[in-house]
Amino acid sequence: MYVVSDIGIATCLDAKTGETRWQERLGGNFSASPVFADGRIYFLSEEGAATVIAPGKAFRKLATNQLDGATLASIAVSGGSVFIRSNTHLYRIGRTEISAK
Repeated sequence: MYVVSDIGIATCLDAKTGETRWQERLGGNFSASPVFADGRIYFLSEEGAATVIAPGKAFRKLATNQLDGATLASIAVSGGSVFIRSNTHLYRIGRTEISAK
């Protein structure tokens, strides 16, 4: 289980025992819940920083991306895309399929 505190400390817990596997400071302030999509876990700070990690017993950061605007809402997932709402933008991030004719 993955959680993040209001002050940006991400924690991985064993869902059966409650044992802490790891804790890492992501930086920033957090209101949104972490989201699992496409084999990755996404954390979104109020300052618009999206941190992507690999699930597992050890912390492994895959990417950090900065979005425009403040973000308070959790990431939404639908139809192979993630949707992120900031105070100024609505982002849709997904794969585009191109078919040859």
